[in-house]
Order: sequence, then C-alpha cells, then structure tokens
Amino acid sequence: MITQILKSAWLLLFITACTFVSAQTQGDSTVLQYLQQDWRARVPLNNHGGFLEVNQYLQYWNVVTLRSTAPQFSPRFDSFVRRGRLGVSGRLNEHILFAAGFSYDGIGKDSLTASAGVTNAEDNTTFQLRDVYFLWRKNRIFNVSFGYFRPRVGKESIYSSSFNVSQEKGFPSYQPRFHLVGRGIGRETGLNIGGILDVGRSALLYDVGLFDNNHPDIRGAGPAWSPMVTGRLMLMLGDHEMTEYNLVYFQSGFGLRKGVSIGLNGSYQHLTNRFRNNGMIGADIQINWKQLDLLGEYNLLYRNNLTPEETRFKPAQSRFTYDQVYVIKGAWNTLLENKTLLQYCLMYTGEIADDGETTSAINPFTQARTQAQWAAGVNWLVNRDRLKLGLHVVTGTVKALAPNERYTYINPSVQFMM
Repeated sequence: MITQILKSAWLLLFITACTFVSAQTQGDSTVLQYLQQDWRARVPLNNHGGFLEVNQYLQYWNVVTLRSTAPQFSPRFDSFVRRGRLGVSGRLNEHILFAAGFSYDGIGKDSLTASAGVTNAEDNTTFQLRDVYFLWRKNRIFNVSFGYFRPRVGKESIYSSSFNVSQEKGFPSYQPRFHLVGRGIGRETGLNIGGILDVGRSALLYDVGLFDNNHPDIRGAGPAWSPMVTGRLMLMLGDHEMTEYNLVYFQSGFGLRKGVSIGLNGSYQHLTNRFRNNGMIGADIQINWKQLDLLGEYNLLYRNNLTPEETRFKPAQSRFTYDQVYVIKGAWNTLLENKTLLQYCLMYTGEIADDGETTSAINPFTQARTQAQWAAGVNWLVNRDRLKLGLHVVTGTVKALAPNERYTYINPSVQFMM
C-alpha cells in the first residue's frame, strides 16, 4: 500500500518536472525568456502613471502521509490546494498603492492528512477576504498603511507563504497570530506608520502600528476595550533587504544579495474581557550571503489571563502565562546553466506551551501546544518564487497527542504566481 502511494507521488512530480525540463533544454530560447518575465496582468490607469494588476497564487500539494497523529490511521496520498489566492493590486498615483485579495485554501484536503492547513468546506464554498489595504508613500522615511492586514510584528508571520525557502512556514507564523489577533490568518484592521532611515551604508526600517482587535478570543464579551500597539525595528547591513518601503518581505536572496538583517519587535494590548494585558516580544535575523540563506526567529508570547469568573468589576487572582515559538532555516542556492535555481532547504521549528503545573502540554488560556518539526527538501525555482517545484520530507511531534504524537509525510509540490 505504502509503495503504491509513494510511486504515485513520485510519478506525479516526475511528469511535472519533465515538462519544464524539456522547455529549459532550449537554453536562451523564447520559452526561457518568457519564464523569466513577470507574468502579472497589468492594466494602465489614466491618471499619473497608475495601474491595476490581477494577482493569482496557487500552492498545489501532493502529500504522502506515512504517519499521522490520528488515533486510527492508514497511509494515504492526498492531492489538494494548500493555498489559493485571487486579488488585485496596483497604484493610483505615485503616492498611493492598494491591494485586495481573497483566499480559497484547503480544496480537496483530507482531514487525516498530516500536513498543516485546514480543509475547505465539502462543497468548497470557503472563499474569504485575506487582505485589503492602502499604502500612502510620502517619501522613503514616512509611509502610512491602513486597512485589514498583518500587524508588523513577528517576521515569520509577516512573510507571505509564497516567499519562503521552506515549503511550509515555521511555528512563529501561527501561534503569534492567534495570540495577538485571534485569527489564524493573522489580519486585523488598523493603521501603521513606517519607513527606511539611511545610516551610512546601512539602513534602519521602522514600523509603528495601532490595531482595533475585535475577535471574541481577544475582546471577549463585555464592556472592556483596548487597542493593540505594535512596533518593529530592522537594521539592514550590507545589501539592503528592501530599497523601498513596502509590506512584503522575501526570505531568499536568490544568490544575489550580500547582506544581513537584524530585527526586534513587540506588541502590547491592555485590558479586555479576556486578559489584563497581552503581547509579545521577539527578535529575528536574516542572512543572505551569495548562495546562502540563513534565518532565525524567537518570540515570547505573554498574557496576564483573566480566570473565567473574573470580570473588570469583580477582580480575582489572575495568572501570567508565557508561550514560546522559534524557527531556524537554511537554504543553499545553486544557479543552473539555464538561469534557474536549485534551492536545498532545512528547517527546524518549535513551540513551547506554558501548561502551568500540569503535563498536558497545552496552555488552557491561549491553546498553544508544545510541538516541534523538522523539514528537509529541495526547490526548483524556474522563475524564482513565481514558478517553483518542491520535494520535501517533514516529520514532527505534537506532545499533547501522545502516544500518537508523531507525524511524517513527503510532499511533491508546485507553486505558481502571476
């Protein structure tokens, strides 16, 4: 059974790869030149150089689950849409940019598949707003963003899943989102001011934000309300990670950048009906040095929780909890003769839940879980992250699910963006 599943998965990846290999053997042919182009559909607007772009993004996974945390399980092959995005972005004039996007994740996913991600509805009706925001660029130093987007705190969470060197994101992308805004997608309505300050040959990127958290897991039910304040500083040494302020980060330097980025960030929210205060502090580093990409991040998530019987008007003894998330990633980029890249990747990521004096490995207030994951694989970047084929092996443990805490899967994948 397992052998048949593995053969099917490898055959699918082989056929997909051969299709692109046959195109690449033409060297500097028209096909190769086309693959190096930006495929986004752009419509000009008749006002001061404005334009509108149509964006489509698809991650198609073919997961062979060898071991699952499900109590009753048999190995299986699952082909599904891990992530799907559809939206528009563009520029109204030289100062105002905009973006709006929707997601359709988990189409065709088996609930017993070991990989991350939720299943879509049985009739695939889950199509939801992902982002909608405006960015006003006054100059390099002062920029204002407002709308529904990711608060600028926790770099792994800020990264788009499409611009990762690993096939899946690390745990610092997930629990901080639930901890801060209550939503797995990590978005909230708010305002952010940011910019880039030049310091000699180096540069300092800053972000300061104010967000109106309204999810029930954050606000609760009652009269208490407080906004969330976020802040981030990132020092860029050598080649700058970004030369113009925006809300998008890339993990890989694609063998071109020679620079280091060091970031510090944090958030704070005062009294709500769920806690007395809540926030996180963290640090991250990104090294892109020729062929090497090396990334690390650590976040401490703290909360002064209100017990169920406690309210703003009936104080009781509260309890502090501290959850931790971390990730280490490495990638090596090899340039091929046809100008495509092979990217060899490793990732180790983990989460440590504050379960108090119990052995549940679950924080009863934040639902954080103690878990860890290893991943290794290779990406073929035909057109950087816009057309990428991957083959990765992932294994991990979820301590709270013992004795079935371990899972293992193999995933041939395709990523396409326009």
